[in-house]
Amino acid sequence: MNSIIIKGANENNLKNVDLKIPRNKIVCFIGVSGSGKSTIAFDIIAKEGQRQYFESLSSFARRYLQKSNRPNIESIRGISPTVIISQSPIRPSPRSTVGTVTEIYTYLRLLYSRAGLPSKDSSYYSFNHPLGACLKCKGIGLVAQIDINKLFFMDKSLFQGAIRHSDWKVGGMRWNIVKSTGFFDMHKPLKDFTKEELNKLLYAPKQLVKYRGDQVIKWTFSGLVTHIMNRNTNVHRGPTKTDLTFFDFVQCPLCQGRRLKKESLEVRLNGLNIGEVAEMSIYKSLGFVKNIGHRNAAIIKPRIIEQLQYLIDSGVGYLSLNRATDTLSGGEAQRVKMARQLGCDLVEAIYVLDEPSAGLHPKDVNTVINNLKHLRDTDNTVLVVEHDADIINNSDYIIELGPGGGRMGGRIIFDGTKEEFLKSEDSITLPYLIDKKAPRRVVARKSKGNLCIKKASKNNLKNFDVDIPIGLLTCLTGVSGSGKSSLVDVIIDQHPNKAVLIGQGVIGSNKRGCIGTYAGVFDEIRRFFAKQTNVSAAMFSYNSRGSCRECRGLGIIDMDMNFLGDVRLKCDKCNGRRYSDEALQYTYRGENIADILEMTAVETKEFFQDVYIKERLQPLIDVGLDYIEIGQSLDTLSGGERQRLKLASKLQNKGELYILDEPTSGLHFADVQKLLKLLNRLVDNGNTVLIIEHNLEVIKDADWIIDLGPEGGDMGGEIVVQGTPKDIILCERSYTGKHLKEYLKI
Repeated sequence: MNSIIIKGANENNLKNVDLKIPRNKIVCFIGVSGSGKSTIAFDIIAKEGQRQYFESLSSFARRYLQKSNRPNIESIRGISPTVIISQSPIRPSPRSTVGTVTEIYTYLRLLYSRAGLPSKDSSYYSFNHPLGACLKCKGIGLVAQIDINKLFFMDKSLFQGAIRHSDWKVGGMRWNIVKSTGFFDMHKPLKDFTKEELNKLLYAPKQLVKYRGDQVIKWTFSGLVTHIMNRNTNVHRGPTKTDLTFFDFVQCPLCQGRRLKKESLEVRLNGLNIGEVAEMSIYKSLGFVKNIGHRNAAIIKPRIIEQLQYLIDSGVGYLSLNRATDTLSGGEAQRVKMARQLGCDLVEAIYVLDEPSAGLHPKDVNTVINNLKHLRDTDNTVLVVEHDADIINNSDYIIELGPGGGRMGGRIIFDGTKEEFLKSEDSITLPYLIDKKAPRRVVARKSKGNLCIKKASKNNLKNFDVDIPIGLLTCLTGVSGSGKSSLVDVIIDQHPNKAVLIGQGVIGSNKRGCIGTYAGVFDEIRRFFAKQTNVSAAMFSYNSRGSCRECRGLGIIDMDMNFLGDVRLKCDKCNGRRYSDEALQYTYRGENIADILEMTAVETKEFFQDVYIKERLQPLIDVGLDYIEIGQSLDTLSGGERQRLKLASKLQNKGELYILDEPTSGLHFADVQKLLKLLNRLVDNGNTVLIIEHNLEVIKDADWIIDLGPEGGDMGGEIVVQGTPKDIILCERSYTGKHLKEYLKI
């Protein structure tokens, strides 16, 4: 078949969708947030392609593979095995690096074992093997170092609560152990402790202490750091997540961050050890490998060169092979995955990508487009969920969903070739591609002072000073790897009490948390219902008295079907509504509590007469989440939706410094306009807003721009130019200025 044919798709918010998608083309899914793009691309095509392939394997093999369920569709034909290239983390482990996940480091180890001198076995170059791992950092390259100012209030005494860690709160068990030792003056401020006293409090070895009061009591005492680093219980080993907030992770002094033993780092090839090569940028490591002339390297070199070039072609040449994958952004992780696929020889596969332009400067988008074309031209089908105009314009086929998000979406507005798309009268996206942008904001704001950043030198930053203007909307720009995120880390480190980072991280993975709960409105609604019906508010909680006894308030029941995958069924007892029959008999204006949870933010606001409830719902509408049902689980939100939900709780604040990391990620052109209004509202309310951004529609509206670069990695980390958008455009060294000039047609 030359098409993927979907019949009767009702997954999530889809409205009985029928769709015919051409194979061996670049197909772009577009539409506003929540319109159903990802549902078709990922939840139907990608997962069903994987599920059907896995079902062709033996039951023994399937036990070790990811389980998935059949989507809510009538039928799907013309599908083949799928490869998902998403923005999810590769592996949440500091032991997993760019070099290991691409297998380049494996070949590099082989190269050093065959051509390096003095010769050693390949295992000696593995930082995940006892023969190779550094004895101090155990192959991670970093060691934990206590931060005194994070752990202690130095102006306070132990009796006053000088120890910040909750395990040593005043009057608690561990605080009493410290007191009972008699080693310390409990009323003396820690700043007056001698070096020996402070070291004992921190690093004293484990020892038995006898307390002689009314009776002899034996305690086990150890210094705070000693205790934290040697925790060993049935629940966990080593420092807990709470513990780690009091530490800084610094480069290992023994291996200088190269992860390996001294003996392994003594082996050299063309004057460099394997650790030095792995910490170079990929650009430089490619040059190093090409210059190796050893006869034993002839067979190994081509594979390393090929894989390094794919990483460069994917736009991540500024990274190093030793870069831990848990430090990569979503966009970087996606491009590393893409590099692996470029080296594959698969044909007739379906590649599904989630916004491959994410985190990319306009300068680098053409690289992604070329990679998509490479996958297509090797007889594969490429499905892309995307908002970038250049990628949309380079697609062969376009499918637009909408017209709105959530309940207002789930319909096909347009599907056809790019040429047909340009003639569409129904498309919501097309006017933005033709007209491109809204008018620039012309009202100039004046700075109310500066937040000074001194000697910014984290990662590739070149030890510079910079001022963040207070009371303005400032954009932090530059190519990928130029140092934007590193500068944000420095700002937060130097001004921890002023900076509020609003990221796209998970709010909560609990199935029981919902939009209404997070927004602080659901409790008010339950109390309102209780007042109107004269029963307890607990009756209207699906986590308490009002919950369905069968599903315990979840609305769903997961059935373990072993290798066939878990089947998620709607609860037969409550029909997925979470509540017991008793709870649902109470109504207000003809609607019960489950009906309310199925309303969108706009519908809920219109329904209630209570002013306080209306006020709590307005921020959700202001941040563009008007289409989301207030009972929707938090674990189902996209990254952009999570970020806007967090912003909703900040709209009334004043005098804050808000830092946002690519807030336009995952946003349609129409949603970007809503976001701009929101950001400007925050500034006009008396806040300072600093955003890392590549979207030119946002950059053109900034009061101030700090452009880093000029390139990524070692060739970045300096301020190229800073000033107004006009100043940036006039700077010939700035890639941002060049693309902004083209965008504004100046």
